[in-house]
Amino acid sequence: MKKALALLIAAPACFVLAAAAGRQFNFENEARAICQGRSPKVVARRAHGVLMTYTARSESGQGHDLFFQSSSDVGDLFESRQRVNSDPGEVSDHGENSPQLLTSPDDSTLYAVWNSRDSKNPMGSHVRFSRSTAMRPSWSPALTVNDDLQPVSHGFQTAAVGPDGTIYAAWLDGRKRAERQGDSAGHHHGFGKGFTGGTSDIYLARSADGGRTFEKNVRVASRICPCCRPAIGFSKGRVILAWRQVDEGDIRDIYAASSPDNGVAWGAPVRVARDNWAINGCPHAGPALAALGDRLYVAWFSEGNNKPSVNLAWSNDGGATFSAKRPVSEGATDPTHPQLAVAQDRLALVFQARDSATNKGWGKMAAYYREIYPDGSLSPLVLAGRSKAGASYPTAALGMSGRIFVGWTEGGESGSQGYLVRGRSVLANVSQR
Repeated sequence: MKKALALLIAAPACFVLAAAAGRQFNFENEARAICQGRSPKVVARRAHGVLMTYTARSESGQGHDLFFQSSSDVGDLFESRQRVNSDPGEVSDHGENSPQLLTSPDDSTLYAVWNSRDSKNPMGSHVRFSRSTAMRPSWSPALTVNDDLQPVSHGFQTAAVGPDGTIYAAWLDGRKRAERQGDSAGHHHGFGKGFTGGTSDIYLARSADGGRTFEKNVRVASRICPCCRPAIGFSKGRVILAWRQVDEGDIRDIYAASSPDNGVAWGAPVRVARDNWAINGCPHAGPALAALGDRLYVAWFSEGNNKPSVNLAWSNDGGATFSAKRPVSEGATDPTHPQLAVAQDRLALVFQARDSATNKGWGKMAAYYREIYPDGSLSPLVLAGRSKAGASYPTAALGMSGRIFVGWTEGGESGSQGYLVRGRSVLANVSQR
């Protein structure tokens, strides 16, 4: 079921609500379960193909695997599944630490990135990668992206494919954690009293040969919130990386840095917005990045000033500076876990939240959706889909002819299930005000 939320709240000029020339969204009446597993990630190809990965219990009964399925009829039916990971039962998937599915710029090649448990050390994990042709999927033997192979945590990975086809992977890395814990006051790193410290660093690796090999890892930033996935974007010929930083006083705001040379060297981090959210713990909610034309957008969750909201800001200079933030979850309760999806001139935002009008704001979590237009205007926010147990960690993909695909995970007595709801973006037929 779906329900439109009419949001006519005044907004800054750069984020005005879409006028009569905007679009409306028609979603299916009911979401449907598409896999017995979790973290469905959907990619819409240029034709009528829909591609999907998800995590499910290994067929051996030990651990979890990453599976791939494809559909040739816009998601009506999916073909038999294939296992992506080489080592059965190795996949670690929880919350923000979920696998990703990507395609090359020409849609000819698929890429999968996931977190793998270290079989020799239960406290360790690694970032793994595999590739496949899109027409006849057959996944390559997995390779490890982090180059240190230490028995520490390498996880909460993100990945993106640049306009030139270069593959970038970034993750939260624990290889420097031991020496940082030996300096509990944080003074060695230039922080004063009251700084409890981020326990992770962000490392990045790139592949210029279509994922056959990855280059030496580069450390981009330190003092990172340990369970908030970073995000990668591209704008103005630069690579941009965003993350949740930990500053003095346990302030956990969103920062970004940019690289002018395809990820080799990185500029000084800049704070995207001054939320001043103080929390002695990890919110498990990282930022999202996507570019529409030359404008780079960042979406994130914060409870600064005790006001939970999903926020949006943009940069016109490749991540050097950012606009004032604008809350974009008005009318929804407990919003979190935003994700962005882009296709041609369309940019979509999806996040989970409760319907404020249901059970006095304590209804089940649902997936909410809106679009950002090239002129900076916003569509109304709509409830895209929900099911019995409540949606968590929704993601979106945009297809041809205005098609929209929103997936999420739900728990249940028989375990987790992946859900999908499909929609269409059409020209709104409303009169001018």
